[in-house]
Amino acid sequence: MERSILHGAQYQAGLPVLTVARQQQRVAASTPAKGPLLAACRHPLAAAVLQSSRIRPCSLHYGNQQQSQVLQPVAAVGSIGSSSDVPWQPPQQASGLRLPKISLWDLGGPLAWLYMLGYLAVMLVLPISALLAKSSLVPLEQFIARATEPVALSAYYVSFSMALMAGAINAVFGFLLAWVLVKFEFPGKKWIDAAVDLPFALPTSVAGLTLATVYGEEGILGRLLMSLGVNVVYTWLGVAVAMVFVSFPFVVRTMQPVLQEMEKEVEEAAWSLGASPWYTFTKVLLPPLLPPLLTGTALAFSRALGEFGSIVIVSSNFPFKDLIAPVLIFQCLEQYDYVGATVIGTVLLLISLVMMVGVNWLQSYAQRFRR
Repeated sequence: MERSILHGAQYQAGLPVLTVARQQQRVAASTPAKGPLLAACRHPLAAAVLQSSRIRPCSLHYGNQQQSQVLQPVAAVGSIGSSSDVPWQPPQQASGLRLPKISLWDLGGPLAWLYMLGYLAVMLVLPISALLAKSSLVPLEQFIARATEPVALSAYYVSFSMALMAGAINAVFGFLLAWVLVKFEFPGKKWIDAAVDLPFALPTSVAGLTLATVYGEEGILGRLLMSLGVNVVYTWLGVAVAMVFVSFPFVVRTMQPVLQEMEKEVEEAAWSLGASPWYTFTKVLLPPLLPPLLTGTALAFSRALGEFGSIVIVSSNFPFKDLIAPVLIFQCLEQYDYVGATVIGTVLLLISLVMMVGVNWLQSYAQRFRR
């Protein structure tokens, strides 16, 4: 009996078992499910072929005797010579709670936000909050009195006026240097481009010593300027020179990428339409360059306003002459006047914040106007 069934299942018209198994699969895929496969399909070779086609074992009845390990297809399977019809039952799923699979890549967004917020909180929000909390402990009358002292007002004036002057000078000459570095090729260009970043790497005290050596009475430029009646060192002019030196790279590095991305065809199109070089520069090239120019100027102003190390060396640090607010804060700390240092620092913080907000508004307005 088993041999006849085996011959009927494995060999049909002399075909090999693999061909018969594939034919049974095609018949099973095109015929609705009516029952199990023949028990003859339990032969090891036929079962191996059918298992490769996503057919898994289940428990079925063959005649009156229950048979196990009969292959049941996942999809609809047709009955081939079955003696009884058994309804197909879906596979039983494993009970219990199954947690979703979460990869490290899925956590990239939340981790990035967590890192960003934590970094801002530790490096920016907490120090500023600590300064504001410290200043809030000072009574309002005492705060206003210390913030409006004549020495403090003079230090505010020198600091902001020299910082604005340094920002304006760097806006003009930084723009010109960035234009030359991008538009022209000349010997030593790479050396000049590398020297622009020198104030970033040079310590501020070394920068002050260098400026004092160059612009001092024994320096090359200092002797020349002294002959003309101009004294740079230990005056407010020395403060301005130090601020220009330390904030010089910001405008250049802000303008260079924008100038490199501007297409030469835009200028050529304006020239072909009869526009003069000045008209092309003012009406075609300058409008898209205003936002980065304002950004570089704001960065240069902020850097100049916070300068301390070089100015201590090149200025006399006398009140009502060339004393700046950061040096005044340092002098208050030397005298253990923590209230005065806190008040002056808070005033500088608030004024700088207002100016930065104004600069950002000008940038957004310029972009809307350009559009």
